[in-house]
Amino acid sequence: MTCIELVRHVPECEYLYLYMLKNGDRFPYDQSPWAARPYASIEAEIEFAEPYHKELLDLVGSYTQEELSATKILWSSKGYARTIGDFILRVAYHESVHTGQILSYLRMLDVPRPDVWD
Repeated sequence: MTCIELVRHVPECEYLYLYMLKNGDRFPYDQSPWAARPYASIEAEIEFAEPYHKELLDLVGSYTQEELSATKILWSSKGYARTIGDFILRVAYHESVHTGQILSYLRMLDVPRPDVWD
């Protein structure tokens, strides 16, 4: 993926995870708010994603310890069910993998980059 594709991919997947947390099953990809959206700029991608990101953070912060460890998310297309807590950890892992990709792109381009792994 290109840098801008990665910048879109991460929040679009956050939206997918948000949908699954709210609905308990897989996401209908054709209903993504990004489906027909043209690429413009990284700033535009971040601005567009912000309300969905905030909604995900608010939802994650609202779960009780019991919900995190007992409530299941079914991902039928992947053939598994995970607790909400495990599912949220997968969101963080997914984002960290792509953060590493973007940082490696910036390193190859010799562009100043943030020190996010301190």
